[in-house]
Amino acid sequence: AGLRAATADIETNGVLTLLEKIHVPARDAGVLVEISVRPGMNVTKEMLLAKQDDTEAQTTSDQARTELANAQRLARNDLKVQLARKSHELAAAELKRAEDAAERFSKSVSQSEIERLQLATEQADLQIFQARFDLKTAQLAVETHQAALRLAEHRLKKRAIHAPSSGVVVEVLKQPGEWVEPGETVVRIVRMDRLRVEGFLSAEQATSKLVGQPANVSIKHQADEPLAIEGEVTFVSPEIHPVNGMVRVWVEIENSESMLRPGLQATIKIPR
Repeated sequence: AGLRAATADIETNGVLTLLEKIHVPARDAGVLVEISVRPGMNVTKEMLLAKQDDTEAQTTSDQARTELANAQRLARNDLKVQLARKSHELAAAELKRAEDAAERFSKSVSQSEIERLQLATEQADLQIFQARFDLKTAQLAVETHQAALRLAEHRLKKRAIHAPSSGVVVEVLKQPGEWVEPGETVVRIVRMDRLRVEGFLSAEQATSKLVGQPANVSIKHQADEPLAIEGEVTFVSPEIHPVNGMVRVWVEIENSESMLRPGLQATIKIPR
């Protein structure tokens, strides 16, 4: 790339490349039942690309939701606590009457009867603690079932393959009916709304201060006049090529109308 004198603008040749190339994988093992896109389609972020058989995952999710609803019903049920309190009140009242009677009329109530009523009162008191403990356990079980439902729903969502970002589908590697493993690429997407121009500068010119600087890019689009686009320097490599002493530089440009394609030749000019 012919470079101008140090006092002039920095200029070099470059080529348009893709900014993002995304291999969208399956996130779970299973059979593909639907492919919602085809090569050449524009997709937006979170758009459905493909679906795997989710019968088992859906059943597990439904079961977890039912179990959570039942756990929540039990956690709201404090009837055992109320019953234990009533039993304690009754036992305490019986003990109080027996002690009053024994105090007023000597030997009207035996000591063994008073001890029996005292034991019954203590047991009723313990039943309150047990009922409260059981209710707290039921409330904690709700959290366990909530976590189980979140996990089941997560596994269900993994059966649907969505676009991680906007772009253009360039390849569909699997078809409905095929088995896929986790991590296996199903669809390949490239981002076209923003491209990168890759070029090389001499080590003297390629300083880190260039990052963030505006750059003028002239692209040989067709037989017409070169297309002028404003861009920004986004990367200056810290490495110098050991043979030619050049440094890799990236300039990003907008391509919102997808007029430009990777592979086109371009000239980069960075004003001093």
